[in-house]
Amino acid sequence: MSNQTGVNIDALAETPLWLQVWGMKAPLIAFFALFLLLIILLMLLKDPASRRRKFLEAAKYGYLGVSFIYVGLVLKAQPTTTNIVIMVNAMKELKFPLGLYMLEPYIFLSFIFIFLTMIIWGRGVFCGWLCPYGAMLELLNKLYKKIFPKVRQHLGKKPHRKLIYLKYAIFFVIIGVSFFSFILSEYLTEVEPFRTFVLKLAREWYFVLYFVVLTAGSVVVFRGFCRYMCPLGGALALPNFFAGLPLVKLKRYEFCHVCKICTEDCLPQAIKADGVIDTRECLTCLECQMNYWDDDKCPVMIQEKRSGQAAQGGTG
Repeated sequence: MSNQTGVNIDALAETPLWLQVWGMKAPLIAFFALFLLLIILLMLLKDPASRRRKFLEAAKYGYLGVSFIYVGLVLKAQPTTTNIVIMVNAMKELKFPLGLYMLEPYIFLSFIFIFLTMIIWGRGVFCGWLCPYGAMLELLNKLYKKIFPKVRQHLGKKPHRKLIYLKYAIFFVIIGVSFFSFILSEYLTEVEPFRTFVLKLAREWYFVLYFVVLTAGSVVVFRGFCRYMCPLGGALALPNFFAGLPLVKLKRYEFCHVCKICTEDCLPQAIKADGVIDTRECLTCLECQMNYWDDDKCPVMIQEKRSGQAAQGGTG
């Protein structure tokens, strides 16, 4: 049977709902998938890109703008801890709600992206490049830094080292509560301002107030929510507690345990005193990678530059 538009209603009724959703949103899904592939492509080419600071910085803020406005506010493709809670509770009963996830194509593709990039490069690719709320904070922090260039944007070492574990505690509390009451765990996930964000503040005043205070605090203290409170970020950082993950590490010189330039420049405070990058805290901003190749900033590269110039002078 067909309606006046010629659509076969019987065939449509037999088509899985998720497939109907994907069919209706096919152009937007294709554009979103292309954007995810472009982020992955940049990560694959991050070494040559890092040699060109102006290009990489322009590309980074272009990506962040798309993540903030298009992915977050238009597509509302903001993954949350609720997505993980649903999966964990389903797996408890040896089930996986694939059909439920497929009903949200952007979230589904986001989690495929998260899984792949988390294993290869760590949590920072999602948190630093795709998360819409995180992208908004990054852009706001860039603006804040221009207005107040000399204002410090991170906590001292001692409070930082203690607070980084708060996000894991929040995540495990939400997961634990979900085994007894899914509804209560949903209330607890409101620690994430994501719902208020994608709804463009169209919520009760107390949610809006929480959003404003949290966002303002995360501008004054660089991405404070992402680094200390985000249960989703905590969940994505858990695999990095295992040796060998992520599979690809950011490049460092042996000299880095002496030079503190990148350590001081690292707003997420992800570089340890010995120069090693803590992939659980790294947001893959690639600032240290740009420094790594900067022959006007990195002492090793400056020495190589001078040696090259001296060699050319000697043969001139």
